[in-house]
Amino acid sequence: MRLSAQLAISMVIHRIVPSVRCTKYFVSNGTRGGRSLISSATPSCFARRGGGFDSIKRHRAYSSGLSASNFKGKTTSNSFRLSTVAITSLVGMSVARYNNGDSSSVARCDVKKELSSEIFPEEALRYDTYNGVTVNVSKLEYDDVERFCDSLRNSVNVWKENGKRGLWIHIPTKNSAFVPHCVELGFEFQYAKNGLLVMTKWLPENQVSRLPHGPTTQVGIGAVIIHPLTKKMLVVQEKTGPAAARGKLWKMPTGLVDPGEDIAQAAVREAAEETGLECTFDRIVCMRHSHGGIFGQSDMFFVCLLRLAPKYHELLGEGREIELVKQEEEIAAIDWMEMDRFGSQDLWTGSPLYTELNDAVVQAVDSMVAEKDGSSSGKEMDGSEGLCGGARPGDSQRGLIGKSLPVGHRPGEQMLYTSRL
Repeated sequence: MRLSAQLAISMVIHRIVPSVRCTKYFVSNGTRGGRSLISSATPSCFARRGGGFDSIKRHRAYSSGLSASNFKGKTTSNSFRLSTVAITSLVGMSVARYNNGDSSSVARCDVKKELSSEIFPEEALRYDTYNGVTVNVSKLEYDDVERFCDSLRNSVNVWKENGKRGLWIHIPTKNSAFVPHCVELGFEFQYAKNGLLVMTKWLPENQVSRLPHGPTTQVGIGAVIIHPLTKKMLVVQEKTGPAAARGKLWKMPTGLVDPGEDIAQAAVREAAEETGLECTFDRIVCMRHSHGGIFGQSDMFFVCLLRLAPKYHELLGEGREIELVKQEEEIAAIDWMEMDRFGSQDLWTGSPLYTELNDAVVQAVDSMVAEKDGSSSGKEMDGSEGLCGGARPGDSQRGLIGKSLPVGHRPGEQMLYTSRL
């Protein structure tokens, strides 16, 4: 066997058997000028003490249970070579051979590889109230795949012993080489977005996983905007998308809620982007919940009633009209339309769902107009209350009004939508 092949075997065996201490021992193979090098992974080794296989003696024998008597007998050069490989494989040894009798040419293996016991550092971990652990890979000080594998395997074992339940790993794009190794250890894909993959593993083997699914629902809004004088509804035609595919369909401005954005904020933003109008949120008129959307996700669609900013009332009072600025990338046309005409489009009249939705919009607008015309305070409802003006005392409008309120037990505020049905 050539030296390179012998070294390859040695490297494979040393890879399989960690914590190897390599020491050179020589065994005569019964031929002139030929010797085999045995590097032992155990305290029991062999050394040459003269010529011939019969002369092999146990050298530095400790607790392996091997002795020279185990190998007594004559052998040929080839059979000895095979015997040596078989024996050394069984006891965790690696074999290399050289043929010129010069010990200086012996391949050296003087590196001791210790089995790693490294676990993830605490600064990369976050513990939750569900007895789970999150690993933030971006906080690790290394990108070495092998080191990550060792740390993950060791950490999982520690967490099992400590009774942890759910494991989460946040892997940035630059560390995507870690992903296959997480899969090998039983982690599943949970959530992905630009620049980040989240993987999870449920540790208790006798329990069904209680980890939540990944994001299951997208949230969208529709903006209902009414002209203060004509009481017409603002409508748009889209350049692309499902509505555009249905021909000249007029619809309310719509869009998806961005991450970290409230429904009220999204409605105001979408109205500004698609029409150029500044508005304030008044209330949620109704909500539609559907399933089987993109990637199998569910969809929640909130129809929001908005009020035009006070400056438009001033323009109308001066005899000027409200300027509409359509979003060139998405909007093909924009206009004001009578609500009866809007609701009589074929797509809407053929759908019990949208017939009911449009009826709810008409009732909300009618109540808003009636409240404005019959307001006891005589003050026009012009949307001057800010982003989420909401209802005023005495309002009889239908829908959910929004309030941004302090959480109290921790910093920050959250939107609360309460019913005025």
